[in-house]
Amino acid sequence: MYQIKQALRRELRTRRLCVVPAQRRRAADRAARHALRLLGAMRARRVAVYLACGSELATAPLITGMVARGLRIAIPCIDGPGSMHFEWLRPCAALRRNRHGIAEPAGRGRRVRRAEFDAVILPLLGFDRHGTRLGAGGGYYDRWLARPRIAQRPRYLGYAYALQQLEQLPREAWDIRLDAVITENGITWGVTWPTG
Repeated sequence: MYQIKQALRRELRTRRLCVVPAQRRRAADRAARHALRLLGAMRARRVAVYLACGSELATAPLITGMVARGLRIAIPCIDGPGSMHFEWLRPCAALRRNRHGIAEPAGRGRRVRRAEFDAVILPLLGFDRHGTRLGAGGGYYDRWLARPRIAQRPRYLGYAYALQQLEQLPREAWDIRLDAVITENGITWGVTWPTG
């Protein structure tokens, strides 16, 4: 299973790297519009979101839109190998790059409990129509997501380019299904959140 996932990660990283800058900007703007509509329909007020880096679908337009709508935003902070938590993003707070080159708060604040979020917007390398998520392989989100939810809160929303969708991904017992994935083309629903 490990070799299969690693091969898929290589393929999906290559796909993402082939997206040219103009397409990246358009995709990020379109995905942000879809995400903001969904968050509005959910009446989400407190949202965890990652700060995109490298070839990931940019979250800056989404974060700008969330700030404009008065949403409270939290971002991930790395604690150690495979371990992370979220902290509220404070206006004008200094950020620093962690060991993976990802921005996070320079000074530590209060850890936000998962139950405080209405939605968590997750990075991913790949996803399928069943809500299966393939991450980068570090296990940070897998460990953070491992505890059970209460009444399907928060909602787990993947955020990616449409080209990151595969027909079917390998699934392991600890994999958490996404409620939906937001791309520049719209919203793909996972199996745990019926649309009807």
